[in-house]
Amino acid sequence: MDFFAQQDQARRRTGQLVGLFALAVLCIIALINLLTQVLFITLDPPPPGQPLPSLSDRLLSMDSVMIGLATLAVIILVSLFKWLMLRGGGSAVAESMGGRRLNSNAATPQEQRLLNVVEEMAIAAGTTVPPVYLLDREMGINAFAAGHSPRDAVIGVTKGTLEKLNRDQLQGVVAHEFSHILNGDMRLNLRLMAVLAGILFISQIGELLMHGSRGRSKESGQLALLGIGLLVLGWIGTLFGKAIKAAVSRQREFLADASAVQFTRNPSGIADALKLIGASQYSSSVDHPKATESSHLFFGNIRPRSSWLATHPPLEARIRAIEPHWDGRYAPTVNKMKQRLQAQQPPEPAPQATAAQPSRQQWLAGAVLLAALPDTLKDASHEPETARELALALLWPDDAKADLLPELHAPVRRSVEALQTQVAALSAREKLTLLELLPPNLQLLSDPQKAELQAQLQELWDAQPNRLGPWCIQALLNHFLTPPPKALPKARQPEVSLALLGLLAHQGHDDEQEQQRAFFRGANAMNAYQANWPGEPDWQALSEDLPRLVHLAPQNKRKLIRAIELCVAQDGVQTEQEAVLVQLFAMLLEAPITVALSKA
Repeated sequence: MDFFAQQDQARRRTGQLVGLFALAVLCIIALINLLTQVLFITLDPPPPGQPLPSLSDRLLSMDSVMIGLATLAVIILVSLFKWLMLRGGGSAVAESMGGRRLNSNAATPQEQRLLNVVEEMAIAAGTTVPPVYLLDREMGINAFAAGHSPRDAVIGVTKGTLEKLNRDQLQGVVAHEFSHILNGDMRLNLRLMAVLAGILFISQIGELLMHGSRGRSKESGQLALLGIGLLVLGWIGTLFGKAIKAAVSRQREFLADASAVQFTRNPSGIADALKLIGASQYSSSVDHPKATESSHLFFGNIRPRSSWLATHPPLEARIRAIEPHWDGRYAPTVNKMKQRLQAQQPPEPAPQATAAQPSRQQWLAGAVLLAALPDTLKDASHEPETARELALALLWPDDAKADLLPELHAPVRRSVEALQTQVAALSAREKLTLLELLPPNLQLLSDPQKAELQAQLQELWDAQPNRLGPWCIQALLNHFLTPPPKALPKARQPEVSLALLGLLAHQGHDDEQEQQRAFFRGANAMNAYQANWPGEPDWQALSEDLPRLVHLAPQNKRKLIRAIELCVAQDGVQTEQEAVLVQLFAMLLEAPITVALSKA
């Protein structure tokens, strides 16, 4: 799956969304003007003997212009207010629907299985592990991904999904949601929520006017009629909203299903999950009042009956896209589920690594990489305070002086040093896997704790300057701890990209000719044929500018990652350390690079 192309398509869909929004707003303004003028003429007719003003004259009057501007201002302000409410990212969406954040150290066996699957999928997809929320009161089979970017993404799962699906089916559903993260759908979906909030607010105004017009006066009657009219227009706005959702999200669901098959290499997992939805008495329903505005985020339709305005394609179409020869029967899948429940089999434990060929459940690269980590390190990544210590351990120098970070209490220092001893024994790939586990719990630190940790990481980097490995680790940890920076001016994007290639070439070779060969090989991949060799790298300037490359267009990210690949492996052979380095920069760019697991 070409995720860069899909991200570009998602950007183009944003333009389509703006066009549909503008069309819907214009229609609503025209209908509100028509309604208002009809009410004026009906309820306040001219004195006897005076001609009735034409409707066209009234629609072209200054009053109509002011009504139109007022309507436009209300819709835009409500949409902006909703967008500000969604600035909290995926967590804000999940918590608004009653989601409970799962903690590995307090999870039930079923919840731990879900957390294991999410961790495996994140590592296999080459992205950081997102927080996981459980909708405890929802018994339908459903899930969602929400956020502005992988930095603040979350995965949400209903109780029904947790209880009714086996591990393969759960992997299929989670893989579907990860494809939305990687395809760039999440930001588009949140924009859609904000846009529709403004359109649907008109019906809410109508309801308020109707409730506020109780009385027998003429003014009360006019308010009631206006309220009814706005309520009807609100229903029309709802139709507009549903049509926009359907236009934007339906095709993305087929794409996410196909991506899930690619991730898991197991078509029956997601296909069986869809079949269980078709056979379940709960279907994929979600009853929380806030779920309606988020319906396009979910794995399946949140209302049982599908229609031409549904946000998702029909179940049968989705299943046949995965299994073209499906016979249309749900019973075999349901019977398998019943047999599993009757046998009361416990949830599958987390897969364990073996020195030989991976077992049947370990075909997923993420599972193998996770299982290879020591349990003490994995446990440390699952709590905010110990995750903080683990972050320090990842950057702790081998020859650390006694006065390094003197503010650390003795027990904390001993814990960091003990963790660092285990970290030092890990391979480059295992260290990257450990880094991918940290974001959910580092993000739970308070702002002062994050600022203190960043200062400590800077001091650790200063103790071992001009070394590529520690510099990359610090850059990735800062990426987890800080909000997205402002984008670079377009004119400076090639300059910073080439500066990065220069640093990588300088660090990868001692001979200047080899350094230049590596640099120009990468520069040519960016079509920068007239690039100049940058010489000695400016570590501080690049530390400030590198995070801002996250705003590159998807196709420019593709070129930069390819340039990095060619630069670090200019001899044509990519070692494991070089592959990890490429993936680390891909994570900094929030670009998808799938893990390739070498076979024993």
